[in-house]
Amino acid sequence: MHKRLLKAGKGAVFIQDHEELKNIYARTLNLDYQLHIGDLFLKLFYYACQYNRKTTILFLFRMYFEIFTESEKIALRQGFYYGKVIIKKKEIKEWYNDCILAVIKFK
Repeated sequence: MHKRLLKAGKGAVFIQDHEELKNIYARTLNLDYQLHIGDLFLKLFYYACQYNRKTTILFLFRMYFEIFTESEKIALRQGFYYGKVIIKKKEIKEWYNDCILAVIKFK
């Protein structure tokens, strides 16, 4: 199930379908067993960074504050620094540094 959700999520990230990403999150809540949502989140976030999907990066960044508890946020926080490393375009990297990392440093 995790692989199917990841595949569907990658497709949604690539075409920047934020409604589908919300649906994927909702499906994880309705399962009979517990998925590690943090792992799924980071993989999709890294995929968005790899393909320079600015609006999806921002969407997932907002979801980070909405869906995770404080302890989960602390555990996932370092992943945002790795996101900067895998961004290829210089202008996206500068935006990421100014808008995403600046917020993470103060939280």
